[in-house]
Parts: sequence; C-alpha cells; structure tokens
Amino acid sequence: MNAPRISRVTAGSLKRLLDCERRLWLSEHGRGHAAPRSDHDELLGGKSKSLEERMALEGEMVGPVMSGGVTFEQAAAETLRLLRETRASIRRPILLSPDGKLSASPGFIIREGDALVIRDVRLAHRPEKKREHRVRTSFAGWLAHKLTGLEIARLEIVNGLGQTVVIAPEPAEELEALANRALELIGDSPEPTVLMAHSHCQDCDHYAHCWDQAEADRRVEVLPAVTRRRAELLHAMDVRTFDQLATMKEPQLEHRELRDAAKILLVEARAWSSGEPVWMKDPGLPLNRPIVWFDIESDADGERANVPVYLWGIAVDAKGSTLDDTQRPPFEPIMAELTRAGDRDAWERFVKRALEVHEQHPNAVWAHWHNAEPMWIDRYTARYGAPQAFLDTVRTSGALFDLHQAFERSVRMPVRGTSVKLVAPWLGFHWSNPNADAEWSTAMLHRAHRTQDPAQRQAILDEVARYNADDLWAMRIVWRWLAANRPR
Repeated sequence: MNAPRISRVTAGSLKRLLDCERRLWLSEHGRGHAAPRSDHDELLGGKSKSLEERMALEGEMVGPVMSGGVTFEQAAAETLRLLRETRASIRRPILLSPDGKLSASPGFIIREGDALVIRDVRLAHRPEKKREHRVRTSFAGWLAHKLTGLEIARLEIVNGLGQTVVIAPEPAEELEALANRALELIGDSPEPTVLMAHSHCQDCDHYAHCWDQAEADRRVEVLPAVTRRRAELLHAMDVRTFDQLATMKEPQLEHRELRDAAKILLVEARAWSSGEPVWMKDPGLPLNRPIVWFDIESDADGERANVPVYLWGIAVDAKGSTLDDTQRPPFEPIMAELTRAGDRDAWERFVKRALEVHEQHPNAVWAHWHNAEPMWIDRYTARYGAPQAFLDTVRTSGALFDLHQAFERSVRMPVRGTSVKLVAPWLGFHWSNPNADAEWSTAMLHRAHRTQDPAQRQAILDEVARYNADDLWAMRIVWRWLAANRPR
C-alpha cells in the first residue's frame, strides 16, 4: 500500500501561486484535470537537465542526495548533515522544514567560507527580470538559513546562455506571506474563481477546466479584449456576463480603460451572446489574384537557435479567389537540416522558389497569418543576403498580405482569440493531428534529428511537414469564408 501523498509548499508551488492562485489550487486538488506533459515539455526538461549537468562538472559536488532507495526525508536529513558538519558543495540538496510543510531543492548549494551560495538553473535568458525566478531562488535561500543559521552570501541563477547572474533576494516577510497563502490553497481552501487573460492561460495544464467552465457560465472574461483590469472595472459596474455587456452602448463604458476599447468590447460581446460572427468592416481581400499560402516553422529560441527557421512552407494557388477546397494546390515544404550550412541552404532554396513563382504569377499575393513571415524574411536577408529581385518581388512590392490583420480588423467570432488555431476550427477545419502546435513541431524536429533510424526520422519530419501544410489549409478556409461572407 502506497503512503499517503504529503502536501508541501515548494519553490514550484510559489511559482504557480505567483502565476495564478487557481492554478496552485488545481495542482493540488484537481490533478485529474491537468493536461499531460507535452513533447515540448520533455524537450525543455532535457535542456534544463543538460545545463545543470554541465554546471555540476565545473566544481567538486556531493549529490544529488536523492538516489535509489533513499526516501525524501532521508535525503533531507543527509542534506542538513552535510550543511552543518561539512563544507561540501551539494548538487540537488533537499531542504525540508522541521514540520515537513516547506521544501526546496535548488540546483546547487555552494560553500563560500562560512556562508552559502544558492545557485539555480533556468533556461530563460534573463531570469533576473521575472519575479517568479527571484522568489524561487530566494525561497531556497530563506529555508536554508532557517535550517542552518548560516548566512546566505549570494543568490545566483545560471541562465539559458550558461551565464551566472546574481539575483536580488525577496524580503523574508514577502516569502513568509507567500508560503502561508500557498499553505492555505493546498489545504482546505475552496477553489478560487479567478480567471486570467486567455493569452496568459492557454498554456496552463488546467486551461480546459477553467475556460470551459467560464464559457458555460458566460463570464465576461472569455472575451479576448477583456483584460484583468477591464474585468475588474466591468465587475464594479455589476457586468459579469457577456450577455449583459452585449446590451450596452458605448457611452455607458465611461472609464477610460473601457472607453478606449468600447467598440471592440461590444462587438465581441454581441458575437458571444448571439453565437454568430459580428462584422465591423470589409476585410479588404485582394481578390482575383493568385495566392501563395505561406507559413514558417521557427525555433522558440529565435535567432539564438542554430537554425531559427527550419521549415519554409508554401502552396501556390493559381485559382486565387475561385478557391475549391476539394482541389488543394501542391504543398511545397522547404526544410532545413539542423546545421548552419543547412540553414543557409534552406533560405537560398526558398528565395529561388519565390523568384520562380513570381515568374509564373507576377501579381500573386503571399498570404500569411500575423507578422512572423515578414519578420523572418527581413532577418534572413540580414543574415545571408538576398537578390534585389527577390526583395522587390516579395518584401517591398506589397505582395505579402497579413490575413490575420484583415480578419482582426473586420470581424469577431465567438472564439477565445484571433489565432488561426481558434478561428479555423470554428469554421469547420481541423488539423490532422489535434495535439500539434508550434511547440510540438519544434520538439518533433529535435526528436527526428536525435534518432538514428532513417525511416523513423523521415516519418517524424513528414509529420512536421503535414502540420505546416494544415496551417496553410486553415488560412485557405478563413480566406474563403471572409470572401464569401464579407459585408457588401
């Protein structure tokens, strides 16, 4: 029979608390609602572990103290013994308060004379700028001091670039207050009803639980334009549902924060209340021209990655506005090998293909979603250069057309945002792999390049390419709908 799970406040608990009180509560009381770890989570976990291992090689270390057959309490006792009786530096120490309610396990505790240096590892490039990193490292130092009485000489974080940065400690009273609030939430506290902005929540493990319930309750917070501040102001007016907001007029939203966004707030509320799109203006589609559907897949590390853009995906739709969804154009994935040479080669192949398309369709529109594609064209032009003919054709002639911008300025749907991942499914389109997204794509690419099996590698790359193709077909669906339903 397994021992009952002990609820403790950890540095991770404090991170979740700072992120959202409800997230901390659900991590303890609603674990069944949580989404499983994704491939991207595993990728980041592997990177973090590798960085910590590299740091451990730079000095003599004892630990990790948790090993096979050792209980958490035994590891905590051994950590305390090492800190009190030796001058050893410890990798992955276990700090545990005498009552068992507080624990921390920083990457390292380094001895510096009679004092301690708390050193943690984070993949973020500027972790010192975010309070959650300061709190987590400070919490470990605060607990180490309480357990040993030793002074904390310094708090450090090794960032994703391998640089060691000094962290300003959080005040002890702040840490104690946070720990006490965390203890309340993981105890018998009722579930908080807080709902953050959609952009904040969408990557949370408990996203579906909170937002599906919010939709069912018709809460005003589900509207993309309702920020936390705007929600507070609407609540102060006793406006708590989008049905209530939908009946209002712009002059009723008197506070400047609401007045500045009154039009879009009311349009979104009416879309959600009616369950139908609400138009604001014509989307201004460049009709009766060939369309090049254009989407890239890029590494989350951006230009710091060895290969920032690993797939340039296009499909040339010569039919233009007479789109027939039963006859999709050929998909052309231009994929890079994960080397500097492969990066340049993929860029040059993309430029060459773009010039060929221009020869065949001089007035083609290059339709993309949001600003990543023009941004990366500019960055790769600076990185490797490009013929003037390419720049004249694609970048400076106005051929690039931001379909997201056209959609956002013209219409609102009862969906949680204006991402194509939300808009296209409302129109009936579904990705071949419902779990695929940009982070999944990056994780799969790195998995493909780690495998030694050529057949498996190609199969994974084909999955990544299929996901990119689906992004193109999703844009195509949105374009067709806008063209057919726009106000005349």
